[in-house]
Amino acid sequence: MDASLLDDPWIAAQVDAAVAPYVDRLPAHEVAWMREQLVEVLLHDEEAVRLLRRAHPREVDESGERAFGVVGAAGRAKAG
Repeated sequence: MDASLLDDPWIAAQVDAAVAPYVDRLPAHEVAWMREQLVEVLLHDEEAVRLLRRAHPREVDESGERAFGVVGAAGRAKAG
């Protein structure tokens, strides 16, 4: 299993949510196997990779910084 995919908190939360209904119904090793299978699909299935890429939230700069002056005017001119 590629643990680096689960390093992304959003992806880890989606995988956890997918296996959550089985946590109290199956032995821990079977839930772990299900988690591994999901990660394998998300890594290697072209359709799953495409869907994951589309569903994943975009990174948003939350710094609160804004461009002002000449830099801000240039950005508005390009966008306009």
